[in-house]
Amino acid sequence: MFRRRAERRRAAALARLSAHFDAQLAAATDIAITRARRELMATWPVLPPADRLTARGSVSVADVQAVAWEHFGLGAVPPDRAAAVLRNRYEWRTGTLDLDTDAYDDQEKKA
Repeated sequence: MFRRRAERRRAAALARLSAHFDAQLAAATDIAITRARRELMATWPVLPPADRLTARGSVSVADVQAVAWEHFGLGAVPPDRAAAVLRNRYEWRTGTLDLDTDAYDDQEKKA
């Protein structure tokens, strides 16, 4: 009886830890996307008006990993997991309008 209770507690603790990691990684991804957009918007005043609508920024998996380290101290973020979260947040935040990403490159290699 005590082993089962301990196993349930351990499983619940691991689930909470995983959910917390995913939340931090999603926040790091949002920060990386926001940084890329701000860098792009900083270049707009010097661009000719005709080129402003075609200007594109970029956000990479390495950017997400760097932000995860800077803000949350997550040093061992697997690139495939960071790419998966970046794909999800990139699509949710309509990144295709003004940003490019390398998060889809690993999917093309697997297919």
